[in-house]
Amino acid sequence: MNPALPLEDAFAGPFRLESLGGPDPLEERQERWRNKLSDAIYGPLPPAPAELEVEVSPLGGSSAARIEITMRSANGTRALTVDAALWRPESREDAPLIAGLGFAGPAGILSGPDFPLDRQARIHCQPELGVENGRLHDLLRGTESHRWPVEMLTARGYAVMVSCYGSWAPDDPDEIVRHGACPFVGLDTGAISLWAWAIQRLLDAAERLGGIDMGQVAVAGHSRLGKAALWAAANDTRISAVLANNSGCAGAAPAAHAVGETLAGMAAAFPHWIRPQSRATALDQHHLVACTAPRKVYVASAEQDLWADPVGTYIALVAASDVWPESCSWPSVEEMWAGKRHALHASLGHHLRPGGHELLPYDWQRFLDFLART
Repeated sequence: MNPALPLEDAFAGPFRLESLGGPDPLEERQERWRNKLSDAIYGPLPPAPAELEVEVSPLGGSSAARIEITMRSANGTRALTVDAALWRPESREDAPLIAGLGFAGPAGILSGPDFPLDRQARIHCQPELGVENGRLHDLLRGTESHRWPVEMLTARGYAVMVSCYGSWAPDDPDEIVRHGACPFVGLDTGAISLWAWAIQRLLDAAERLGGIDMGQVAVAGHSRLGKAALWAAANDTRISAVLANNSGCAGAAPAAHAVGETLAGMAAAFPHWIRPQSRATALDQHHLVACTAPRKVYVASAEQDLWADPVGTYIALVAASDVWPESCSWPSVEEMWAGKRHALHASLGHHLRPGGHELLPYDWQRFLDFLART
């Protein structure tokens, strides 16, 4: 286990986050925040498709079912078909749902060859996995089972639905305009908005499948997919809880805290993630977190993951908590870094995990304990 970095390495010094108060009702402030964040950073969320069809077939040798989601545009001339997988708990009929996008999707969770590989998907892949050009490959099968420990989740009574993010919107500035949601919706927007739109379509599919308690829907994501999960939750009240892990810049980490990735750096390295020519705004990421109130929000960080700014993430959550009706008492940053490591309230939670940029069963254990709180 890596030793903890000194706090001074993770802290940018004093900074100020704009107050979330105001004379208007919270719902009106949230609507303004969403519009401003859409205009300045993410780009608009596409509308729901005119038609959505769902087909389910079992996967040999697995408890998962393959779901084929086909969407059609309003005039019927464009269609988009994307695969997902669903795991159901044996113990419950109307099970709560945890849904999200994975980097390799169900093929990265399942070790067998049964789930098909989307040859048009483009993903971000660690070079050491031996896969070139971001294409899904048999080498990736089972490599993300630790990020989505479905046996742990179903044992706790949850249904789990996962799809490959690169099938919905290829994680490539050139391919994104050729395949997936972007040409389907015909909208100039960022990939984070397209991935958030994809999460919404997973919920549409869950509604049609039945056997899911749509009153208990959590969405989860790691890294850039944590950004998408937060943006989806900010825009969709069907989501009762969001679990954002190491979400960093344009996720839960505020731009005002100059540690790790910045919006300018993101625009240079991943120009397709956010709105082209992003606009300056007085808003920051605690506004994004607050758009989900009064529903549940859990943000997680890792002490070695300074690129995702663990200190700023925690401070943004604390600042956002002002709009929740519950009274929250939070440890200081110094206490969190010195060993407190977690803070839980009925609707808000956080932990600081040892190690670096990863989603691990440790994180899921904390998430599940949080979801179990009433």
